[in-house]
Amino acid sequence: MNKLPQFRLKQNFYCLLATFFCTASFSQKVTVSREISIRNNYAYDILPNVGSNTILYNDKGVEHEFEVYDKNLRYKTTVSPEFEKKNIQPIGIISRDSSIYYFYSYREDDFLVTRMVRFDSLVRVIDTSTLAVKEKKLISSSPRFAHSEDLSKVLLFSPDDRKINLKLIDLNTFTLVYDFNLVAEGINLKSDFEKIAVANDGQVYIAARKSSFWDRNPSGGFSLIRIKNKDVSYIHQFSPESDEMTHLKLDVDNVNQRVVLAGFTSSSDETRANGYFGFSIDPDSIPDEAEILVNRFSPEFIAEITGNKPGKLKELQDFLIKQIVVRYDGGVVLLCEHIREFIRRGQMNIPGQFGNNFGVRGLIDYYHEEMLLLACFPNGQPHWQKVLFKKQFSQDDNAMYSSFFVCKTPSAIRLLYNDEIKNNNTVSEYVVDPLGNTERKSVLSTEYQNLRLRFSQATQTGSGSLIVPSEKNWKMNMVKIEY
Repeated sequence: MNKLPQFRLKQNFYCLLATFFCTASFSQKVTVSREISIRNNYAYDILPNVGSNTILYNDKGVEHEFEVYDKNLRYKTTVSPEFEKKNIQPIGIISRDSSIYYFYSYREDDFLVTRMVRFDSLVRVIDTSTLAVKEKKLISSSPRFAHSEDLSKVLLFSPDDRKINLKLIDLNTFTLVYDFNLVAEGINLKSDFEKIAVANDGQVYIAARKSSFWDRNPSGGFSLIRIKNKDVSYIHQFSPESDEMTHLKLDVDNVNQRVVLAGFTSSSDETRANGYFGFSIDPDSIPDEAEILVNRFSPEFIAEITGNKPGKLKELQDFLIKQIVVRYDGGVVLLCEHIREFIRRGQMNIPGQFGNNFGVRGLIDYYHEEMLLLACFPNGQPHWQKVLFKKQFSQDDNAMYSSFFVCKTPSAIRLLYNDEIKNNNTVSEYVVDPLGNTERKSVLSTEYQNLRLRFSQATQTGSGSLIVPSEKNWKMNMVKIEY
């Protein structure tokens, strides 16, 4: 008997007193933390399941605060660790089991020092390590951050014109695996860099293509660099049957030990798409040069999405691939969204209060509408296609309350979103199984709760729970939703 496909669930899950509310019409339990000021924040991160605690990290420039909450989002304490310098530069932070791993750098005379520290669930230092000490003049870009699905490997990488510096850290042993500069012939690893992915076994994959749509190689494809270790790497070339590849996505299927690739194709420009591709492949079976199977959008499918007569439009416009989901069989589901922006008034220069001229940002309308789901078998053949309708409209808010969040379980994915962008709002979801069957449900109402939920920044904490930040007037609440 053939088993039905399942979605892959990632192994890591992400008032003075917290308040609870639920209604008879909704079966979810919702917990809201105390109100938190974020006026002085550069950024924040929510780290769930650190032992029995949830940690809120606040980056305030020269100050770095860790707020500790219990599993019911009740506030416990705030910790401000001491570092070697006041002006440290955060690189990345993750939580794993009962520990927090924090990566940062700072200047020491003419050198740049890169370090990592491990905290426990109460933000007490367990261990520290210096990863690198290098002359500042040799470093031309700030390091970026990536990690494996199981959080056992962390990669710090800095693309440059002729090379990319890679630092791989094994968190199981709290050691630096390697630190070296990779050079790829014919590839500018700064301007051509597209995506990077880290496998659980420590292999690294980099996708690169020419930075200009009109100045790419004749094949319209991209390069895939596979780094097995410091001394062994390979370069593979992928090209479509025709047209240009756009919106490239890269991932790793750690269950089946395959690399996953997906994207759109276009015959005109990057805002349009006439087809798509999505597949997974054994990295040891990738040829030096490969042609990708492209699935063209049919006139009937384009008509279903746009509402026009079949054949009137040849391509979709303004769709972005927001995420890809890998099934247990190695199949791929592309999650796409229709996103448009309209400027109501162009950028203008107006006299300042004291005679200075400052640029005023244009007034912008944001539309986040239909979600498009495209499922492929592991070999790239199409499986099913779905159009899920929603209408989100907002003005001058950078669309911070729009879009959706993907909550993954082995039997389904849940796409959660705000029905409307306003104070009193209903949260809805589409439940999609691996065969493409869908069901739309109402999840909760924010009426009288004074919540503005940012689902695009949510964090999954278990197979049936997530934490969503709610932001309003420079204040934030953490909102935990449990099914």
